[in-house]
Amino acid sequence: MNLEGDGYTITYKDNIITIFGKLSLMLEDYEELEDFFEEVIRTEPSEITLDIRNLEYLNSSGIKTICVSLILEADDIEDIQMKILCSNQYTWQKETIPTFEDLMDDMEIVFE
Repeated sequence: MNLEGDGYTITYKDNIITIFGKLSLMLEDYEELEDFFEEVIRTEPSEITLDIRNLEYLNSSGIKTICVSLILEADDIEDIQMKILCSNQYTWQKETIPTFEDLMDDMEIVFE
């Protein structure tokens, strides 16, 4: 599965969601991404890896979309594990992503 927009690409393969580029859409424009995450969750994987190491920028609407449409929905699936791969290169990731641990018990955040 792939989703492409102006300045970003999102792929899903082998239980890995990879986001590249910059996501700075308006809140109402994140519906397509919400649908993408819903389709991933619908497959009820035992684990999901969110690879954002190449996501240079994510605005607050994008953060909300990831939290609500992916992490909280995944948390509703029994025995699912989530890993988020982050980059030390981007300040927004170092400041924001660790707070995601409060949303889900079975989450691992890795900075590289």
